[in-house]
Amino acid sequence: MDPHSPNTHRLDLSPADGPELRQRFIQAMGKVAASVTLVTTDGGVGRFGQTVTAMMSVSADPPTLVIGLFRGVPVADAVRTNRCFAVNILSGQDIPVAQAFAGQADPSTLYKFDENWTSLRTGSPIRTTAAAAFDCHAEQFLVAGSHLLIVGRVVDAVAGSADPLTYHARSYGHHVPMDLLKGNS
Repeated sequence: MDPHSPNTHRLDLSPADGPELRQRFIQAMGKVAASVTLVTTDGGVGRFGQTVTAMMSVSADPPTLVIGLFRGVPVADAVRTNRCFAVNILSGQDIPVAQAFAGQADPSTLYKFDENWTSLRTGSPIRTTAAAAFDCHAEQFLVAGSHLLIVGRVVDAVAGSADPLTYHARSYGHHVPMDLLKGNS
């Protein structure tokens, strides 16, 4: 990935405060509960995917979101070249897929797309069992430390009936509404 490309902006970050701060940062981030998402792309350089939790909504007018990808993974270069991606909000039944695309399973399962995939407008893979999916054109790129932040203009979206898979304290789970917890006390 060429961080000096005219399509890529660089965010200059002040130096960190050493390995102790890095460790405290990682420990504190373990307290964040997030949806498990699978960023996928398909195009001239191939079909790739990566499990991530770094995704957020930016705007509904126009529909826009941002993802964060470690610059060292093939999907980061592929999204930049293909200029499109999908964000799949995985469901509880997608744990094996989340693990495979995070590199936590047999390496032969990485980038394996089976019959449970489809696509919308950009051609990026959409998981049929996902709780939701967003199909995006990659609009802007920002290098920030070890990651590439990508602003995506949403060109299509689907919401399924499954509940989203979450990740917290290095384990998978699901959201339980507080009123249900109170009823079980």
